[in-house]
Amino acid sequence: MIQKSLFGTMPDGRKVYNYTFIDSKGQSVTISEYACAIIESKVLAQDGKLYDVTLGYDTLNEYLQDTRNFGAIVGRYANRIALGQFTLNGVTYHLERNNGRNTLHGGVQSFRKKLFTSTLKDNCVEFKLESPDLDCGFPGNFTLIERASFIDGALKMEYEYICDKDTPASITNHNYFNLNGHGNGSILNHELIINAARYCKADNELLAAWPPVNVEGTPFDFRSTKKIIDGIFTYSPELINAKGGYDHCYETPEHDKPAAIMKGDKTGITLEVYSDMPALQFYSGNSIGHTPGKNGAYYNDHEGFALECQQFPNAMNIIEPSCPNVIIKAGQLTKCYITYKFA
Repeated sequence: MIQKSLFGTMPDGRKVYNYTFIDSKGQSVTISEYACAIIESKVLAQDGKLYDVTLGYDTLNEYLQDTRNFGAIVGRYANRIALGQFTLNGVTYHLERNNGRNTLHGGVQSFRKKLFTSTLKDNCVEFKLESPDLDCGFPGNFTLIERASFIDGALKMEYEYICDKDTPASITNHNYFNLNGHGNGSILNHELIINAARYCKADNELLAAWPPVNVEGTPFDFRSTKKIIDGIFTYSPELINAKGGYDHCYETPEHDKPAAIMKGDKTGITLEVYSDMPALQFYSGNSIGHTPGKNGAYYNDHEGFALECQQFPNAMNIIEPSCPNVIIKAGQLTKCYITYKFA
């Protein structure tokens, strides 16, 4: 079942609607037309109760003011781009710099600040965005469609995009989860698996370095179950530089298994993340700050995590054959997906 409801009104008068997907067990996910943001995720725990495991806000106005990307879609290019620029077909494109000298998640007014149009289908909702040429500095008129469905505890987001000029593209979702329930304290005792043998080191600006290196013998090895806090307490210089936690990109080449599995230490709720994209950014909520959230909650550092499936960061500026291509050609229809499966 899918229910549509009015969320609020944009400053220019456009109405914003939310869609709530309800599965056969009474679990639900709410997604907004604004930023395609996941507003709420109510899932069953071991005690038989529903917990909302998504960090977020009560009102549209709070999402309009948000700087932490709570629940939002990210594009035209996820993660960091060095010096906020790249050269393509002999032209250097200058982007919005919003992370020191660099561009993060597409810039200040990127997809996470856009209102999508929506169409209700039989078992999904289709969200659509038209991004004009040089939007945030990126070339070409870019069309993005997200098809969202929620069936048997699995939220699937299927992305389809095309552009009339060559352009780099990397789309992801930036939901913050707390599997003990939003506002219910730290996620540092959550248990994590990341099915990746290599990760990208991060420099002092948190730019991902190429090529990826082996995780073995490092705090970045989550190939077997480990609590997040156990890695952070190694006091690795890389983790200290990332403000005391993880903000690192993993190579996830095996798409027949989940890229990551996270388990809440209090509720037993498990999240499996699936995608056909080559990389996964793990962020342990190092800079959430003291942020007012839903239902009177306040969110602090390490009280939410993000697992962002994506293309490799800054890949359009890496001139090495081993780095996957992230440039879509003019007229090239591209598809990818992310699935969050709760149990």
